[in-house]
Amino acid sequence: MFYSEILADFIFNLKYENIPNVVIQRAKELMLDSLGTAIAASKEECVLNVFKTFENLSIEKNTSVWINDQKLDPIYATMLNGIASHMLDFDDTHTEAILHASAILTPLCLSYGFSINQDAKKNIKAFIVGWEIAARVGIASKGTFHKRGFHTTAIAGIFGSVSASAILLDLNKEQIINALGLAGSFASGINEFLSNGSNSKVLHIANVIKNGIMIAHFAKNNTSGPLSIFEGRDNIFKCFGIEEECDKTELNKGLGEIWQTMQVSIKPYPSCHFAHGFIDCAIALRNDGLKANEIKNIHCFVDEVPISFICDPLEIKYTPKSAYEAKFSMPFLMALGFFDGQITFKSYENLKRKEILDFAKKITYEKRKSQGFPKYFPGHLKAILQNGKIIQKDVFINKGNFDNPLKFEELKTKFLNNVCIKLNNKEANDLFDFIMNLEKQNNFL
Repeated sequence: MFYSEILADFIFNLKYENIPNVVIQRAKELMLDSLGTAIAASKEECVLNVFKTFENLSIEKNTSVWINDQKLDPIYATMLNGIASHMLDFDDTHTEAILHASAILTPLCLSYGFSINQDAKKNIKAFIVGWEIAARVGIASKGTFHKRGFHTTAIAGIFGSVSASAILLDLNKEQIINALGLAGSFASGINEFLSNGSNSKVLHIANVIKNGIMIAHFAKNNTSGPLSIFEGRDNIFKCFGIEEECDKTELNKGLGEIWQTMQVSIKPYPSCHFAHGFIDCAIALRNDGLKANEIKNIHCFVDEVPISFICDPLEIKYTPKSAYEAKFSMPFLMALGFFDGQITFKSYENLKRKEILDFAKKITYEKRKSQGFPKYFPGHLKAILQNGKIIQKDVFINKGNFDNPLKFEELKTKFLNNVCIKLNNKEANDLFDFIMNLEKQNNFL
């Protein structure tokens, strides 16, 4: 059997009743976190610009957007909600897959899903199925999509979007096989946004959502796709990754037994996830009672893939020009963690804070393979003090990782803090309770 047939068989035959309760609970937590990060982005310039675009394009305005009290066409509303979910780099990550799928799947299942049906359990199942497929594609790539300059969320994510849409639209097995085959031709998204902190990265989310819905509709009307999308001559791993480094057996390893939804990490800091282990290390130095003037320099040991995101070119990373650039600067983020003990949205108001910029310039790096990466986003550093003493800090499992998770109360606090930009305390708690009881609902917003 081709992998597309194996995956289609799983997608088609999965019953909601056979999904473990802990997986359903985790799915709701991930949706809650994604919804909260979207609402937190309500006043972001890019989000508002996209809203204006979709407002002009929408004809039938009947689906709510999460950033204000307006409505748009169902697909445009879903795309906007996805952009908002990813805008602040505070959304979750499947670290081994290097994938942000909840920003795609939460609006797809809550906005578009409820616009075409009122079956909450089907929409939850679609979310879980989307994660199962997208994560496995990302894991199988072994980070090589990123090595080639592609955004893994844009490449692996289309398979998750298509799979979730297949559930929402009740595709049969043959149609699902075709949808997976077609998905490869709609995979797209490059990492050049890193050159200037521009908005193209968040548009990848919108593109994946729109294309996933469209592909599912194509397949429902019996448009065919290649069976061999994962193993043929021009398969997805050859075209977007480094095929000889990939492991395609990951596509169906433990399918239906190992639930990828349980392997997703929720961010404690609104920044690129690759930097979180190093932020943890910097906070650990602070907690030791060290002062900035006692530290001569800090040398970090970084895995290959994160370097292009958070370290290189280092001279530019020392002085980010915008909040978005700062979120992808390891030295700047570490300096924030060292001085403030935390990173919040307000942290990015410190782009010209002298003590932060001076401390950031003490930080250097070298490439070194970490045993835990990419399952974990670790941090390893050596701090050399002015008196010659050397202090080593190692964070093997970054905070928020599924093996070092945020407590449920921390998750709730993050959500409430995120949505306070738009909702009062009662509205925020009501929305929290709504999502935590989603399987009992028959509509959304």
